[in-house]
Amino acid sequence: MKELNQLSNLKWYKIIVLFIICMMASGIIISPAPIFSIQKMIQLLFTVTISIVFFIYPKKETFMFKGILIYLIAGYFYSLFLLYPETTLNFVFITVLPCIAIAFFHKKIYYSIGIVNLIGGYGIFAYIYFIDQGERFPYFLEDYWGNIINFTACQFIFFFVFFITNSRTEKLKLYYEQIQRTERLKNTGQLAAAVAHEIRNPITVVKGFLQFYEEDQLIPMKSKQHFQLMLDELDLAEKVISDFLSLAKPNTEKTPVSNVNDTVHSVVELLSSYASANNIIFSLSIHDNINVHCSKVEMKQLLVNFIKNAIEATDKKDGIIKISTELHESKLHLLIEDNGIGMDNEEIEKIGTPFYSLKSNGTGLGLMICYNIIENYNGSIKFSSEKGKGTKVTIQFQIAR
Repeated sequence: MKELNQLSNLKWYKIIVLFIICMMASGIIISPAPIFSIQKMIQLLFTVTISIVFFIYPKKETFMFKGILIYLIAGYFYSLFLLYPETTLNFVFITVLPCIAIAFFHKKIYYSIGIVNLIGGYGIFAYIYFIDQGERFPYFLEDYWGNIINFTACQFIFFFVFFITNSRTEKLKLYYEQIQRTERLKNTGQLAAAVAHEIRNPITVVKGFLQFYEEDQLIPMKSKQHFQLMLDELDLAEKVISDFLSLAKPNTEKTPVSNVNDTVHSVVELLSSYASANNIIFSLSIHDNINVHCSKVEMKQLLVNFIKNAIEATDKKDGIIKISTELHESKLHLLIEDNGIGMDNEEIEKIGTPFYSLKSNGTGLGLMICYNIIENYNGSIKFSSEKGKGTKVTIQFQIAR
């Protein structure tokens, strides 16, 4: 999701960027170095490059641009430190560099710049101690080891702040996603309850007359050639309505229990011929005698849906679908992993939305029903995927003791 899409955010971003550019330009103007000195030329080069990236960034909020921006800023701070050794504040900028990376809330960017900054900081200390020996940076040697300890402590404090903040942000993101999904299911269920019965009645009448006329010998075969197509389409419409009604139907029965091992093997046996026809093999690693809170029928529905999707997404000759379980305290994680076409982040975010499907003939309701089943049993579903490499589905169940 792009953070700067909103007009108010973009407005504040531009104000802050203009302020930063003005400060950088002021630094060039008030610098004691001669106008055409190497110091000012390097400083000007960084200022212009960073300014350009700042203005392009709102249109290209990608991982690459975030990385380019943070590393340009890092290069700017390090160059200021080396070009103007008399300004002690420049090392403070290097010390707090990871704070800028925290603002992006991107783990890879933060960890990479954190490691680079640690190496760069220790490199500076080594240079001052062994090569410079206090000639350009005498204030460092006054408390050499104290400076090293303070620098290291700051890096770990920033790491701790990022780790805690990022963990909470991810939990909040997951929480809001669950709320949105629950609200979506609720709205879909209300819609289903309101219109499904009214639609099903005329469909049943039309379907009955079509079947009656199809068997009528007085009607020429030429006139009946499209009857089966119409019946198939009516069957599809009835299936969509049934799927909608299953979302609207409340779960009033006592929480049932099913054996994971038995159910998985049953579904794999059911779909083995379909998998073989597509040159796909199964690899199973399932715990024995583990029961979870989920009815056997609904668990079969879940597994058939996910495994069938995995088969249809795998078009390789050496296709393999791995099904395994992991125990996490009172929870069981059921993993279904394929080496198929995979999905990008945008496609993953849309999964579970009514009528969104990556299959040409799909309705998108199958996965929505799976989400509904899992949420009824206080479980969760997580997708991780990469284009061209495959998809992994992690279904979390509560273990029945």
